[in-house]
Amino acid sequence: MRALFISFICLPLCSAQTPAATPAYTLKEVMIPMRDGAHLQTAILTPLNQSAPLPILLERTPYGVPDKAPESVPARWTELARDGYIFVIQNLRGRFKSEGTFNLSSYVNLSDPKASNETTDAYDTIDWLIKNIPQNNGRVGIYGVSYDGLTAALTLLNPHPALKAISEQASPADQWMNDDDHRYGALRLSYDFEYAVLEQADKNANTHFAFDVFDTYDWYLRLGPISNINAKYLRGSIPYWNDSVAHPNYDEFWHKEAWVNQLHSAPVPNLNVAGFWDQEDPWGPWQIFRNSDKDGVSAENLMVAGPWFHGEWQSPKGDSIGQIPFAGHETAREFREQIQAPFFRYYLHCSGEKITWKARIFQSGSNSWHTYSAWPPKEAKRTKLYLHSDGSLSFDAPPTGTRKYVQYESDPANPVPYRQRPISPTYPGGVGALGRSPTNAS
Repeated sequence: MRALFISFICLPLCSAQTPAATPAYTLKEVMIPMRDGAHLQTAILTPLNQSAPLPILLERTPYGVPDKAPESVPARWTELARDGYIFVIQNLRGRFKSEGTFNLSSYVNLSDPKASNETTDAYDTIDWLIKNIPQNNGRVGIYGVSYDGLTAALTLLNPHPALKAISEQASPADQWMNDDDHRYGALRLSYDFEYAVLEQADKNANTHFAFDVFDTYDWYLRLGPISNINAKYLRGSIPYWNDSVAHPNYDEFWHKEAWVNQLHSAPVPNLNVAGFWDQEDPWGPWQIFRNSDKDGVSAENLMVAGPWFHGEWQSPKGDSIGQIPFAGHETAREFREQIQAPFFRYYLHCSGEKITWKARIFQSGSNSWHTYSAWPPKEAKRTKLYLHSDGSLSFDAPPTGTRKYVQYESDPANPVPYRQRPISPTYPGGVGALGRSPTNAS
Protein backbone atom coordinates (compact mmCIF):
# COMPACT_ATOMS: atom_id res chain seq x y z
CA MET A 1 0.00 0.00 0.00
CA ARG A 2 3.02 2.12 -0.24
CA ALA A 3 3.57 3.71 -3.65
CA LEU A 4 2.93 7.32 -4.58
CA PHE A 5 1.50 8.20 -7.98
CA ILE A 6 0.82 11.94 -7.71
CA SER A 7 2.53 14.34 -10.06
CA PHE A 8 1.48 17.97 -9.99
CA ILE A 9 4.29 20.04 -11.46
CA CYS A 10 5.35 20.05 -15.10
CA LEU A 11 8.97 21.12 -15.52
CA PRO A 12 9.69 23.50 -18.42
CA LEU A 13 11.45 21.99 -21.40
CA CYS A 14 12.84 25.24 -22.77
CA SER A 15 14.90 28.11 -21.42
CA ALA A 16 14.09 30.33 -18.48
CA GLN A 17 12.46 32.84 -20.88
CA THR A 18 9.61 30.41 -21.65
CA PRO A 19 6.33 32.06 -20.58
CA ALA A 20 4.77 30.46 -17.52
CA ALA A 21 1.92 28.10 -18.32
CA THR A 22 -1.55 28.99 -17.11
CA PRO A 23 -2.57 26.73 -14.22
CA ALA A 24 -5.37 24.30 -15.02
CA TYR A 25 -6.78 24.65 -11.51
CA THR A 26 -6.91 27.10 -8.67
CA LEU A 27 -5.57 25.77 -5.37
CA LYS A 28 -6.88 26.59 -1.95
CA GLU A 29 -5.40 25.06 1.20
CA VAL A 30 -7.65 24.68 4.21
CA MET A 31 -7.47 22.99 7.62
CA ILE A 32 -10.64 20.92 8.01
CA PRO A 33 -11.82 20.31 11.60
CA MET A 34 -12.46 16.75 12.82
CA ARG A 35 -14.87 15.73 15.58
CA ASP A 36 -12.03 15.47 18.14
CA GLY A 37 -10.72 18.97 17.41
CA ALA A 38 -7.81 18.02 15.13
CA HIS A 39 -7.49 19.90 11.82
CA LEU A 40 -6.35 18.16 8.64
CA GLN A 41 -4.35 19.85 5.88
CA THR A 42 -6.41 19.76 2.70
CA ALA A 43 -5.75 21.04 -0.84
CA ILE A 44 -8.80 21.91 -2.95
CA LEU A 45 -8.18 22.07 -6.69
CA THR A 46 -10.98 23.71 -8.64
CA PRO A 47 -11.02 23.78 -12.47
CA LEU A 48 -10.16 27.26 -13.71
CA ASN A 49 -13.01 27.19 -16.21
CA GLN A 50 -15.73 25.87 -13.89
CA SER A 51 -19.13 27.27 -14.89
CA ALA A 52 -21.57 24.85 -13.23
CA PRO A 53 -21.75 22.78 -10.03
CA LEU A 54 -19.35 19.84 -10.08
CA PRO A 55 -18.90 16.72 -7.96
CA ILE A 56 -16.01 16.38 -5.54
CA LEU A 57 -13.41 13.63 -5.97
CA LEU A 58 -11.48 13.07 -2.74
CA GLU A 59 -8.14 11.39 -2.08
CA ARG A 60 -6.79 10.93 1.45
CA THR A 61 -3.07 10.26 1.69
CA PRO A 62 -0.06 10.07 4.00
CA TYR A 63 2.23 11.29 1.19
CA GLY A 64 1.65 15.03 1.03
CA VAL A 65 -0.59 17.46 -0.84
CA PRO A 66 0.37 19.88 -3.62
CA ASP A 67 1.52 23.35 -2.61
CA LYS A 68 0.71 24.94 -5.97
CA ALA A 69 -1.82 24.48 -8.72
CA PRO A 70 -0.70 22.17 -11.55
CA GLU A 71 0.27 23.91 -14.77
CA SER A 72 -1.51 21.20 -16.76
CA VAL A 73 -3.84 18.32 -16.05
CA PRO A 74 -1.85 15.50 -14.39
CA ALA A 75 -1.70 12.40 -16.60
CA ARG A 76 -3.64 10.24 -14.17
CA TRP A 77 -6.48 12.77 -14.13
CA THR A 78 -6.75 13.17 -17.91
CA GLU A 79 -9.81 10.99 -18.41
CA LEU A 80 -11.55 12.23 -15.25
CA ALA A 81 -10.84 15.89 -15.99
CA ARG A 82 -12.80 15.68 -19.24
CA ASP A 83 -15.96 15.26 -17.19
CA GLY A 84 -14.99 17.91 -14.64
CA TYR A 85 -14.33 17.44 -10.92
CA ILE A 86 -13.27 19.44 -7.93
CA PHE A 87 -10.24 17.43 -6.81
CA VAL A 88 -9.52 17.36 -3.09
CA ILE A 89 -6.37 15.86 -1.58
CA GLN A 90 -5.98 15.58 2.16
CA ASN A 91 -3.08 14.62 4.41
CA LEU A 92 -4.01 12.06 7.02
CA ARG A 93 -3.85 13.11 10.65
CA GLY A 94 -0.31 13.49 11.92
CA ARG A 95 1.17 13.80 8.43
CA PHE A 96 2.86 17.02 7.27
CA LYS A 97 0.71 19.94 8.50
CA SER A 98 -2.22 17.79 9.62
CA GLU A 99 -2.73 17.79 13.37
CA GLY A 100 -3.04 14.73 15.57
CA THR A 101 -1.04 11.50 15.64
CA PHE A 102 -0.54 9.32 12.59
CA ASN A 103 -1.47 5.71 13.26
CA LEU A 104 -0.46 2.98 10.83
CA SER A 105 -3.13 0.69 12.28
CA SER A 106 -6.09 -0.13 10.03
CA TYR A 107 -8.36 -1.04 12.95
CA VAL A 108 -11.62 0.90 13.15
CA ASN A 109 -13.61 0.73 16.40
CA LEU A 110 -17.19 1.03 15.16
CA SER A 111 -18.65 0.54 18.64
CA ASP A 112 -17.07 3.68 20.12
CA PRO A 113 -18.93 6.85 18.99
CA LYS A 114 -16.12 9.03 20.38
CA ALA A 115 -13.31 7.27 18.49
CA SER A 116 -11.46 9.08 15.71
CA ASN A 117 -10.02 7.02 12.87
CA GLU A 118 -9.74 7.04 9.08
CA THR A 119 -13.45 6.18 8.71
CA THR A 120 -14.64 9.04 10.91
CA ASP A 121 -12.06 11.46 9.48
CA ALA A 122 -13.33 10.77 5.96
CA TYR A 123 -16.93 11.25 7.14
CA ASP A 124 -16.14 14.59 8.80
CA THR A 125 -14.13 15.74 5.79
CA ILE A 126 -16.95 15.01 3.33
CA ASP A 127 -19.44 16.74 5.60
CA TRP A 128 -17.26 19.88 5.64
CA LEU A 129 -16.56 19.83 1.91
CA ILE A 130 -20.16 19.73 0.71
CA LYS A 131 -21.05 22.56 3.11
CA ASN A 132 -18.09 24.81 2.33
CA ILE A 133 -16.92 24.34 -1.28
CA PRO A 134 -18.76 26.71 -3.62
CA GLN A 135 -20.49 25.23 -6.64
CA ASN A 136 -20.30 21.56 -5.69
CA ASN A 137 -23.25 19.39 -6.69
CA GLY A 138 -23.53 17.60 -3.35
CA ARG A 139 -22.10 14.33 -4.66
CA VAL A 140 -18.71 13.04 -3.53
CA GLY A 141 -16.48 10.19 -4.69
CA ILE A 142 -13.33 8.85 -3.05
CA TYR A 143 -10.55 6.84 -4.63
CA GLY A 144 -6.86 6.07 -4.41
CA VAL A 145 -4.12 3.52 -4.90
CA SER A 146 -2.31 1.62 -2.14
CA TYR A 147 -2.50 3.47 1.20
CA ASP A 148 -4.82 5.97 -0.48
CA GLY A 149 -6.86 2.94 -1.57
CA LEU A 150 -7.06 1.82 2.05
CA THR A 151 -8.45 5.17 3.18
CA ALA A 152 -11.02 4.94 0.38
CA ALA A 153 -11.97 1.38 1.32
CA LEU A 154 -12.40 2.22 5.02
CA THR A 155 -15.26 4.58 4.15
CA LEU A 156 -17.30 1.45 3.36
CA LEU A 157 -17.58 0.85 7.12
CA ASN A 158 -19.60 4.05 7.68
CA PRO A 159 -20.07 6.20 4.56
CA HIS A 160 -21.34 9.76 4.61
CA PRO A 161 -24.74 10.14 2.85
CA ALA A 162 -23.11 12.40 0.23
CA LEU A 163 -20.55 9.71 -0.66
CA LYS A 164 -21.94 8.20 -3.86
CA ALA A 165 -19.00 6.27 -5.34
CA ILE A 166 -15.83 4.59 -4.05
CA SER A 167 -12.91 3.05 -5.89
CA GLU A 168 -10.45 1.26 -3.68
CA GLN A 169 -7.40 0.33 -5.72
CA ALA A 170 -4.75 -2.04 -4.33
CA SER A 171 -5.94 -1.55 -0.78
CA PRO A 172 -4.52 -3.84 1.90
CA ALA A 173 -7.04 -5.82 3.90
CA ASP A 174 -5.06 -8.14 6.18
CA GLN A 175 -1.44 -7.23 6.84
CA TRP A 176 -0.49 -10.58 8.38
CA MET A 177 -2.11 -12.80 5.82
CA ASN A 178 -1.05 -11.55 2.40
CA ASP A 179 -0.51 -7.83 1.92
CA ASP A 180 2.48 -5.49 2.23
CA ASP A 181 4.07 -6.73 5.42
CA HIS A 182 3.62 -10.51 5.43
CA ARG A 183 2.96 -13.45 3.15
CA TYR A 184 0.88 -15.86 5.23
CA GLY A 185 2.79 -14.80 8.32
CA ALA A 186 6.25 -14.66 6.75
CA LEU A 187 7.59 -11.18 7.59
CA ARG A 188 8.66 -9.07 4.64
CA LEU A 189 11.38 -7.35 6.61
CA SER A 190 12.36 -4.45 4.36
CA TYR A 191 8.74 -3.52 3.62
CA ASP A 192 7.58 -3.59 7.22
CA PHE A 193 10.62 -2.01 8.87
CA GLU A 194 11.47 0.63 6.27
CA TYR A 195 7.90 1.78 5.78
CA ALA A 196 7.23 2.05 9.50
CA VAL A 197 10.29 4.32 9.81
CA LEU A 198 9.26 6.33 6.76
CA GLU A 199 5.79 7.08 8.09
CA GLN A 200 6.27 7.27 11.85
CA ALA A 201 9.73 8.79 12.29
CA ASP A 202 9.47 12.07 10.40
CA LYS A 203 7.91 13.85 13.40
CA ASN A 204 9.96 12.00 15.99
CA ALA A 205 13.09 14.00 16.83
CA ASN A 206 14.58 11.06 18.72
CA THR A 207 14.79 8.80 15.67
CA HIS A 208 17.66 9.24 13.22
CA PHE A 209 18.18 6.40 10.81
CA ALA A 210 19.88 6.00 7.47
CA PHE A 211 21.51 3.05 5.76
CA ASP A 212 25.30 3.40 5.95
CA VAL A 213 26.00 1.08 2.99
CA PHE A 214 25.10 1.23 -0.69
CA ASP A 215 23.85 -2.36 -0.87
CA THR A 216 21.15 -2.95 1.74
CA TYR A 217 21.65 -6.71 1.31
CA ASP A 218 24.91 -6.24 3.22
CA TRP A 219 23.22 -4.09 5.87
CA TYR A 220 20.53 -6.65 6.62
CA LEU A 221 23.07 -9.49 6.58
CA ARG A 222 25.24 -7.69 9.14
CA LEU A 223 22.24 -6.78 11.25
CA GLY A 224 21.94 -10.13 12.99
CA PRO A 225 18.64 -10.85 14.76
CA ILE A 226 15.89 -8.36 13.98
CA SER A 227 15.82 -7.41 17.65
CA ASN A 228 18.95 -5.37 16.80
CA ILE A 229 16.79 -2.92 14.84
CA ASN A 230 15.43 -1.62 18.13
CA ALA A 231 18.56 -2.35 20.16
CA LYS A 232 20.92 -0.47 17.83
CA TYR A 233 18.78 1.96 15.82
CA LEU A 234 15.13 2.67 16.62
CA ARG A 235 15.24 2.01 20.37
CA GLY A 236 11.49 1.38 20.57
CA SER A 237 10.52 4.70 18.98
CA ILE A 238 8.43 3.39 16.06
CA PRO A 239 5.05 2.05 17.26
CA TYR A 240 4.12 -0.02 14.21
CA TRP A 241 7.49 -1.77 14.12
CA ASN A 242 7.16 -2.54 17.82
CA ASP A 243 3.76 -4.11 17.18
CA SER A 244 5.06 -6.15 14.24
CA VAL A 245 7.85 -7.79 16.20
CA ALA A 246 5.69 -8.23 19.31
CA HIS A 247 3.05 -10.16 17.36
CA PRO A 248 4.69 -12.73 15.08
CA ASN A 249 1.61 -14.97 15.13
CA TYR A 250 -1.93 -14.41 13.89
CA ASP A 251 -3.18 -13.28 17.28
CA GLU A 252 -5.86 -10.83 18.37
CA PHE A 253 -3.74 -7.86 17.27
CA TRP A 254 -3.67 -9.01 13.64
CA HIS A 255 -7.31 -10.10 13.72
CA LYS A 256 -8.20 -6.50 14.57
CA GLU A 257 -5.83 -5.17 11.93
CA ALA A 258 -7.74 -7.24 9.35
CA TRP A 259 -10.39 -4.55 9.08
CA VAL A 260 -12.01 -6.36 6.14
CA ASN A 261 -13.57 -8.80 8.62
CA GLN A 262 -15.87 -5.94 9.65
CA LEU A 263 -17.12 -5.56 6.08
CA HIS A 264 -20.15 -7.60 5.03
CA SER A 265 -21.74 -5.49 2.31
CA ALA A 266 -20.98 -2.56 0.03
CA PRO A 267 -23.35 0.26 1.08
CA VAL A 268 -21.92 2.52 -1.67
CA PRO A 269 -21.00 1.50 -5.23
CA ASN A 270 -17.38 0.37 -5.15
CA LEU A 271 -14.95 -0.30 -7.99
CA ASN A 272 -12.25 -2.69 -6.69
CA VAL A 273 -9.00 -2.72 -8.68
CA ALA A 274 -6.18 -5.27 -8.50
CA GLY A 275 -2.98 -6.03 -10.38
CA PHE A 276 -2.03 -9.63 -11.10
CA TRP A 277 1.66 -8.76 -10.59
CA ASP A 278 1.20 -6.42 -7.65
CA GLN A 279 4.19 -7.04 -5.40
CA GLU A 280 2.64 -5.17 -2.46
CA ASP A 281 -1.12 -5.66 -2.21
CA PRO A 282 -2.17 -8.52 -4.48
CA TRP A 283 -4.76 -9.87 -2.06
CA GLY A 284 -6.62 -6.97 -0.46
CA PRO A 285 -8.91 -5.92 -3.34
CA TRP A 286 -10.13 -9.50 -3.82
CA GLN A 287 -10.99 -9.84 -0.12
CA ILE A 288 -12.79 -6.50 -0.10
CA PHE A 289 -14.71 -7.56 -3.21
CA ARG A 290 -15.70 -10.90 -1.65
CA ASN A 291 -16.67 -9.48 1.72
CA SER A 292 -18.75 -6.75 0.11
CA ASP A 293 -21.15 -9.42 -1.14
CA LYS A 294 -21.26 -11.51 2.06
CA ASP A 295 -24.72 -10.46 3.22
CA GLY A 296 -26.14 -10.59 -0.29
CA VAL A 297 -27.41 -7.02 0.00
CA SER A 298 -25.13 -4.35 -1.40
CA ALA A 299 -24.83 -1.55 -3.89
CA GLU A 300 -22.79 -2.11 -7.04
CA ASN A 301 -19.67 -4.08 -6.10
CA LEU A 302 -17.37 -4.45 -9.10
CA MET A 303 -13.99 -6.09 -9.70
CA VAL A 304 -11.31 -5.12 -12.21
CA ALA A 305 -8.00 -6.96 -12.52
CA GLY A 306 -5.26 -6.33 -15.04
CA PRO A 307 -1.67 -7.25 -15.94
CA TRP A 308 -0.16 -4.67 -13.64
CA PHE A 309 2.45 -4.16 -10.97
CA HIS A 310 1.48 -2.04 -7.97
CA GLY A 311 -0.47 0.95 -9.25
CA GLU A 312 0.59 0.54 -12.89
CA TRP A 313 -2.98 1.28 -14.01
CA GLN A 314 -2.36 4.93 -13.12
CA SER A 315 0.70 5.13 -15.39
CA PRO A 316 0.31 6.72 -18.86
CA LYS A 317 0.00 3.52 -20.91
CA GLY A 318 0.42 0.18 -19.17
CA ASP A 319 1.31 -1.46 -22.48
CA SER A 320 3.84 -3.86 -20.96
CA ILE A 321 5.18 -5.28 -17.76
CA GLY A 322 8.94 -5.59 -17.73
CA GLN A 323 9.91 -6.93 -21.15
CA ILE A 324 6.50 -8.48 -21.82
CA PRO A 325 4.40 -6.33 -24.19
CA PHE A 326 0.61 -6.40 -24.38
CA ALA A 327 0.33 -6.10 -28.14
CA GLY A 328 -2.31 -3.61 -29.18
CA HIS A 329 -3.31 -2.62 -25.65
CA GLU A 330 -2.53 0.34 -23.44
CA THR A 331 -4.17 -1.33 -20.48
CA ALA A 332 -3.73 1.56 -18.00
CA ARG A 333 -5.28 4.12 -20.34
CA GLU A 334 -8.02 1.66 -21.29
CA PHE A 335 -8.86 1.12 -17.63
CA ARG A 336 -9.10 4.83 -16.87
CA GLU A 337 -10.96 5.67 -20.08
CA GLN A 338 -13.32 2.71 -20.35
CA ILE A 339 -13.88 1.77 -16.70
CA GLN A 340 -12.83 4.32 -14.07
CA ALA A 341 -14.12 7.47 -15.79
CA PRO A 342 -17.53 5.95 -16.75
CA PHE A 343 -17.93 4.58 -13.21
CA PHE A 344 -17.52 7.97 -11.55
CA ARG A 345 -19.40 9.72 -14.38
CA TYR A 346 -22.51 7.65 -13.76
CA TYR A 347 -22.62 8.02 -9.99
CA LEU A 348 -21.26 11.54 -9.56
CA HIS A 349 -22.45 13.32 -12.71
CA CYS A 350 -25.59 11.18 -13.09
CA SER A 351 -24.85 10.74 -16.77
CA GLY A 352 -23.63 8.00 -19.07
CA GLU A 353 -24.43 4.33 -18.72
CA LYS A 354 -24.37 2.15 -15.65
CA ILE A 355 -21.80 -0.64 -15.71
CA THR A 356 -23.66 -3.94 -16.13
CA TRP A 357 -20.85 -6.46 -15.62
CA LYS A 358 -19.66 -7.80 -12.27
CA ALA A 359 -16.01 -8.29 -13.20
CA ARG A 360 -13.74 -7.20 -16.00
CA ILE A 361 -10.48 -9.09 -16.30
CA PHE A 362 -7.54 -8.71 -18.69
CA GLN A 363 -6.35 -12.08 -19.95
CA SER A 364 -2.65 -11.67 -20.64
CA GLY A 365 -2.33 -14.92 -22.59
CA SER A 366 -4.69 -13.71 -25.32
CA ASN A 367 -4.09 -9.98 -24.62
CA SER A 368 -7.81 -9.26 -24.34
CA TRP A 369 -10.35 -7.90 -21.87
CA HIS A 370 -13.21 -10.14 -20.74
CA THR A 371 -16.36 -9.25 -18.81
CA TYR A 372 -18.30 -11.57 -16.49
CA SER A 373 -21.70 -11.40 -14.84
CA ALA A 374 -20.28 -13.11 -11.75
CA TRP A 375 -16.88 -13.84 -10.25
CA PRO A 376 -15.78 -16.56 -10.21
CA PRO A 377 -17.60 -17.10 -13.52
CA LYS A 378 -20.61 -19.38 -13.16
CA GLU A 379 -19.19 -21.85 -15.69
CA ALA A 380 -15.76 -21.97 -14.03
CA LYS A 381 -14.50 -25.24 -12.61
CA ARG A 382 -11.72 -25.68 -10.06
CA THR A 383 -8.71 -27.28 -11.72
CA LYS A 384 -5.53 -28.49 -10.04
CA LEU A 385 -2.25 -27.07 -11.30
CA TYR A 386 0.85 -29.10 -10.48
CA LEU A 387 4.36 -27.77 -9.88
CA HIS A 388 6.80 -30.37 -11.14
CA SER A 389 10.28 -31.00 -9.80
CA ASP A 390 11.84 -29.48 -12.94
CA GLY A 391 10.15 -26.15 -12.18
CA SER A 392 7.41 -26.49 -14.80
CA LEU A 393 3.67 -26.11 -14.26
CA SER A 394 1.17 -28.54 -15.70
CA PHE A 395 -2.46 -29.58 -15.38
CA ASP A 396 -1.17 -33.16 -15.42
CA ALA A 397 -0.14 -34.80 -12.16
CA PRO A 398 3.48 -36.00 -11.94
CA PRO A 399 3.83 -39.60 -13.21
CA THR A 400 3.97 -42.27 -10.55
CA GLY A 401 7.50 -42.92 -9.37
CA THR A 402 8.91 -39.50 -10.26
CA ARG A 403 10.47 -37.28 -7.62
CA LYS A 404 7.78 -35.08 -6.12
CA TYR A 405 9.94 -32.47 -4.46
CA VAL A 406 12.96 -30.22 -4.97
CA GLN A 407 15.49 -29.92 -2.19
CA TYR A 408 17.28 -26.68 -1.32
CA GLU A 409 19.81 -25.76 1.31
CA SER A 410 18.82 -22.87 3.55
CA ASP A 411 21.87 -20.92 4.67
CA PRO A 412 21.09 -17.83 6.80
CA ALA A 413 24.65 -16.63 6.22
CA ASN A 414 24.06 -16.60 2.46
CA PRO A 415 20.40 -15.74 1.81
CA VAL A 416 19.07 -15.68 -1.74
CA PRO A 417 18.02 -12.14 -2.75
CA TYR A 418 14.87 -11.64 -4.78
CA ARG A 419 16.17 -8.43 -6.36
CA GLN A 420 19.31 -7.88 -8.38
CA ARG A 421 22.22 -6.58 -6.33
CA PRO A 422 23.16 -3.96 -5.34
CA ILE A 423 19.81 -3.68 -3.60
CA SER A 424 18.55 -0.18 -2.95
CA PRO A 425 16.21 0.55 -0.04
CA THR A 426 12.65 -0.62 -0.62
CA TYR A 427 11.61 3.02 -0.14
CA PRO A 428 14.67 4.87 -1.49
CA GLY A 429 13.07 8.28 -1.17
CA GLY A 430 12.09 7.63 2.42
CA VAL A 431 14.34 5.79 4.83
CA GLY A 432 17.53 7.80 5.11
CA ALA A 433 15.73 10.87 3.81
CA LEU A 434 12.78 10.87 6.14
CA GLY A 435 9.66 12.76 5.19
CA ARG A 436 10.10 12.41 1.45
CA SER A 437 7.61 10.40 -0.53
CA PRO A 438 8.34 6.74 -1.32
CA THR A 439 8.80 5.61 -4.87
CA ASN A 440 7.29 2.56 -6.47
CA ALA A 441 9.11 -0.41 -5.00
CA SER A 442 8.79 -2.46 -8.16
